[in-house]
Amino acid sequence: MTISIKKGALAVAKGTGKVLDFLNNASEKLKPLAGIPLIGDTIGDVQDLISMLDDYYHGRYKKVPAVVMLGTAAIVAYLVSPIDLIPDGVPILGFIDDALIINIVIELCIDKELERYRAWRETQNA
Repeated sequence: MTISIKKGALAVAKGTGKVLDFLNNASEKLKPLAGIPLIGDTIGDVQDLISMLDDYYHGRYKKVPAVVMLGTAAIVAYLVSPIDLIPDGVPILGFIDDALIINIVIELCIDKELERYRAWRETQNA
């Protein structure tokens, strides 16, 4: 029984690592959009959120509430989902609906933790 739990934990860790790699790559691709009005702030929030998850996964940032994990999962699920309010192929407007959904989720359950994370990151960089 213990061996199967260990195998399961290793599989989850490996899968989580792959998801983080995917998110980090996505974060890099989002950088050019950071200067666009209306969605630029959202891009910065998503990049900080990805950074927070990366620091949490690697054990550098230790306190991430479950509600933040759920909100993050909801954001990722929405971004990778083919179902969209406005298709991403529509220039600018396709990203605005994504930004709206992301902003709602961040406001509802992630914003305070993101502020704490940014303050923590500042102390780490000092």
